[in-house]
Amino acid sequence: MKCLTRLCNGEGDKSKCNYCHNRPKFKSYNQCGQTCRNLSREACLMCRCRPRLGKYHFCGRTCKKIAMGTTPRILKVPRDHVTWKMVETKFNQSWNPPPRRTTPRPTIKYVYKVVENQTFLSPYDSYKKRVGKERFCYHGTSRACQLGNIGQTKLCNQSTCGICGVLKTSYKVGVANASGGFGAGVYTSTASNKAHEYIGSNGAMLLNKVCLGNVYNASHFRQVTSLPPGYNSVVFNNDGGQTNETIVYENDAIRPVFLIVF
Repeated sequence: MKCLTRLCNGEGDKSKCNYCHNRPKFKSYNQCGQTCRNLSREACLMCRCRPRLGKYHFCGRTCKKIAMGTTPRILKVPRDHVTWKMVETKFNQSWNPPPRRTTPRPTIKYVYKVVENQTFLSPYDSYKKRVGKERFCYHGTSRACQLGNIGQTKLCNQSTCGICGVLKTSYKVGVANASGGFGAGVYTSTASNKAHEYIGSNGAMLLNKVCLGNVYNASHFRQVTSLPPGYNSVVFNNDGGQTNETIVYENDAIRPVFLIVF
């Protein structure tokens, strides 16, 4: 366990293949050859030396325990990893701005897996079982620090840092701005281009799991300014969904999954 923890913390021999840790790296590559290169593309995001367990991001309980030992935390996803490809593909496919908004699609520089402890995850899981209809949605926000830039994985304590604030406490409806188009709620979008409008010059984006449940489909801004009775979320498919807004009004309806840095 101690050796694995050291390996997970990046304390292995840097001259050796970062997958098998037995043979030296081949030239400037991180692996010793094609076999380890291919295996590394589907490796556990914690130890990086064993295959992921099915659809999960870790190889098993031990690496999951190590990862959740210090939370919240972010784990860098290698550019050639299947998880990176999944996040990049989703982002690119959901980038579809209307003609009046001609911002070019940005290039993703870094992707990180957000790791939260069971205290954060359990309420969401319970909410999902009760409400259902889980979707991926984007949320762009400010970043007062350098979190996510090369080598920067430690969360800051600045009150103005939107990204670190969300990662530390998840989303809080209680601090939401009531002047939003549909009242005080957590605003996300299925359109990556819409979420990107809110990151500013130094912000970043979160790809989240969101439970929509029974959806109230709004047809114009301010049609509702709170959650209508009998519904779990509000969706406004402005521009035919190209600038979609998806709003939830419960803290446990959403959790960040990936941090995307441009």
